[in-house]
Order: sequence, then C-alpha cells, then structure tokens
Amino acid sequence: MAFLYAAAFVAAYVDYVGKAGEWLADLPLLLVALPFTLPLNLVTNGAFSLSGDETFKIVIAAIFCCALAYGVGALVEFLARKLVRLALQARS
Repeated sequence: MAFLYAAAFVAAYVDYVGKAGEWLADLPLLLVALPFTLPLNLVTNGAFSLSGDETFKIVIAAIFCCALAYGVGALVEFLARKLVRLALQARS
C-alpha cells in the first residue's frame, strides 16, 4: 500500500514538473498530499501551505503519507487475519 502511495507521489510530481508555471499545476500533488496537509493546517491554525516548488516539504509529505499508508495497511491486514482466524475456529 505504501509503495502505491509513493508511486502516486512520483506520478503527481512528474505531472507538476511538466506543467510548472501553469495555473493549478500542482493540484494533483496537493490532493495526494492531503493526509499531510490537513493535520498540519489544524495544528498551525491554517498557516501551513504547500506548493509543488517546495521540494523539501513534498519529500516530507511523501514520507509521512507512505508511513501512514503502511500503518493503515498493517492494521487492515492484522484485522483481516484475526477475522479469518476467528471464522475458521468457529467452523471447527
């Protein structure tokens, strides 16, 4: 899951680089980074901004979002394994 999120970040950044300077060129990149920007906007009372030309922030956002996706994927896998184990135990 984290790999797919990283691939989405790379694709969005490549798209941004191809459209740099145009209006809303970084929109796909900003949408992919929403799990990073929303909490930071809450913490900073809306003072946080992110754009495609801020490479350091983009890298931090990618790391954060990939770690989040990894954690959510691990949790989903754990719950699915538990449910399957419970279903198999109830059968026998």
